[in-house]
Amino acid sequence: MNDQPVIEVAAWDRPFEDEHALLSLSGILPAYVSGRRWYRAKARTMQRLTIQDLLPADSDAFFLVLRIEYEDAPHDEYILPGNVARPGAVIPDERPICRLRGPDGREGAVYSALSSAEFRRTLLDLVVRDGAFEGQYGNLVGHRTRALEGLHPGSAALLQSALSRAEQSNTSIIYGDRYILKLFRKLEQGVNPDVEVGTFLTQRGFKYTPAVLGSIEYNTGRGESYATGLLQQFIPNQGDAWSYTLKSLGRFFERVPAGTGVLQAPLHPLELAADEMPAHTRDLLGEYADSAALLGRRTAEMHAAFEDESSGPDFIPEPFTSQDRQTLYRELLDQADIAFELLRRKQAILTGVAADAAREVLRLESEVTNRFRALRDSSITAVRIRHHGDYHLGQVLYTGSDFMIIDFEGEPARALEERRRKALAIRDVAGMVRSFQYAAFAALFGQVPGIAVTPEKAGRVESWAAFWTAWVSATYLRAYFAAGRGLRSVPSSPGEQKLLLDVFLLQKSLYEIVYELNNRPGWVRIPLRGILSLLNEQTN
Repeated sequence: MNDQPVIEVAAWDRPFEDEHALLSLSGILPAYVSGRRWYRAKARTMQRLTIQDLLPADSDAFFLVLRIEYEDAPHDEYILPGNVARPGAVIPDERPICRLRGPDGREGAVYSALSSAEFRRTLLDLVVRDGAFEGQYGNLVGHRTRALEGLHPGSAALLQSALSRAEQSNTSIIYGDRYILKLFRKLEQGVNPDVEVGTFLTQRGFKYTPAVLGSIEYNTGRGESYATGLLQQFIPNQGDAWSYTLKSLGRFFERVPAGTGVLQAPLHPLELAADEMPAHTRDLLGEYADSAALLGRRTAEMHAAFEDESSGPDFIPEPFTSQDRQTLYRELLDQADIAFELLRRKQAILTGVAADAAREVLRLESEVTNRFRALRDSSITAVRIRHHGDYHLGQVLYTGSDFMIIDFEGEPARALEERRRKALAIRDVAGMVRSFQYAAFAALFGQVPGIAVTPEKAGRVESWAAFWTAWVSATYLRAYFAAGRGLRSVPSSPGEQKLLLDVFLLQKSLYEIVYELNNRPGWVRIPLRGILSLLNEQTN
């Protein structure tokens, strides 16, 4: 810890109520914050960090509200829980934020308060007691829901707690086997969809998402409100559906016949969904065939819950108008322009299969936009509803026998109000279908347990991955449309089903192209393959 920066403090009791010490801390925090996994702006250039508010939780623990300004983007606000370790105290953190030196020359430290079991109990207590922490410019307030009415505050304090390592953009604390508290590190003014949608589904008795038990918000003296935390029922689970799917894929690749091609050339999944799955295909997929069907039903049941006509203006279904079509069409074209321009600029860095696929996709640019034009020129009967917004296998927990849908925050890159807008439900469906392809083709990158892909085996593995993707997607879609029959948000005609599914699959694939080219170019072959498969191009 000797290499940590040092702040001189005038007193050990509430040291950061001294303006000089607080200013020193604000100068240290940029280096600390930029290295945190919850910090979302690593690609931006931080210009200045200032501490907007200090909210003491007790004599040693506190919350900081940080304002971060960038050279190339609007500012962001984050919340940082901190704790002061006085001289001689044990620091439950391997890498504290900084050292503190008191007037007597003795040293302590500042560290993330979430490392402290006592502070984690304080956070839960804030919600359970409808408590508040007062700061100079605002307050942090806990709210409990009716689902917590039977809980005595003293019993909550006895629960053991631990930090979850699952999230990237938020931080979660697990309390025994009963509660999970998600702390939103980036503060966004307005209604947080994770809190809003989770509360909506809890009030309507939807069984396949964790019940919302309470929340935390930061309120300023100017009347602004920021969601800061969400307390939910903890669901015992075996991990997310992504991990479960990769394990199942490992067993699938062990079962496929050696030395032969695939049993059947993959078709569009909706074509496959029109008929029952052949017995030999079901044998190859194993238990995952039933899992995909169950996930399809749960998705339809989630969309059914969003169709409550008595739910008020924020949730009541609305028609998909001609203006909505035009708006979506422009959004699709913008996404295509961004993806194709980036693909042209970075095409030279791609090699092998990815380079070949990139050339083919660029050749078919006009065909992609033609698919979007078909949406613009069609009348859509499905209504717009609230939806998940970022639906994929990583947003679903596998309990061992069922699935629980989590994280209704939406795509973090989108503005808060955009994430709260109603949309066509098939967008969620397309997100899950894309996730199936990602899982299957992850075998090419060593992500599927027990599967080592040599250059000689790559073509065969890719063919079987496409086979698995097509049939699993078909099973999921067949179950979804069967369970969603009669819902106003689910198109009834096969033509509208295919049109909307293809449009959103293309949109998601274009988004993935941009992400992969900017983060892991080798993986761009997955969304490229997705586009080519959708346009009925041969890629083997």
